[in-house]
Amino acid sequence: MIGIGVVSGVHAQRVEVQQLGIDQWPSCPEQSLTLPARRFGGRRRWPRTEGDRSRMDEVSISYRGDFQATITIERPDTLNSLAASTLTALARAAAEVSARGDSLKVVLLQGRGRAFSSGLDLRMLEPDCGVPVRDIVRGGQTVMEPFDAIPAVTVPVLRGAVGGGGVVLASACDLRIAAEDTYFSLPEVELGVPVRWGGVPRLVREMGPSLARELMLTCRSFTAEEAKAAGFLTRVVPPAELEDAVRELADTLCGKPARALLAVKRSIAEAVEMMTPARDGL
Repeated sequence: MIGIGVVSGVHAQRVEVQQLGIDQWPSCPEQSLTLPARRFGGRRRWPRTEGDRSRMDEVSISYRGDFQATITIERPDTLNSLAASTLTALARAAAEVSARGDSLKVVLLQGRGRAFSSGLDLRMLEPDCGVPVRDIVRGGQTVMEPFDAIPAVTVPVLRGAVGGGGVVLASACDLRIAAEDTYFSLPEVELGVPVRWGGVPRLVREMGPSLARELMLTCRSFTAEEAKAAGFLTRVVPPAELEDAVRELADTLCGKPARALLAVKRSIAEAVEMMTPARDGL
């Protein structure tokens, strides 16, 4: 167990997460960051959300008014890399906001500090960590599926480092906003691991097969402008305007009738799933 407290109102979802086995993953020794910090954008102040806060070890949830929640990855010292415990906490956070049903219209997803998420914590790939790669694959998928299932419109707030699993996590959301200095990377092949967690079908679907193929096979980094041109991003703004742009979008969505907003989201998701199922066979 990783010591995260029970999230109120989501006991059933908590049990489901435990049954998938990711609570039993061993903790790995503190070592290096997932990706070199020098590859990504500079430090800026991160937007905060007022309201009630539900705190976990590595993920927090805050609420603004009646219609908006913000899930924050709380690992700034590792560029919000995704360790086993982080994946567990994210799955529970998705379960908590989903448990609110149609009362929420918008869920923001962000990372504390200067990066959204640099991707999988590479310490999990160390031999002495004891986590089989197949378990990492399955554990990551147990995070993406709960994010797919959130009834509200999901908006990842992208800045700084967005690497590997961070890109896949963003692709599981609905509308993506990024700062101009955001850099993306899919380094899995270079690291000797496959692109999983449903990443291949999601990325092919969200940015097109030609670019997705190039980025996954060559592992080259790409900019926010390139990601927007491919259709992966909804909007790209100067870093200083990111907070305002996110709030503007959230306010716009919160102003829509809930029943119609969430019904249209479901219909779009069903249509997209029929065209390209977000599963990779594992």
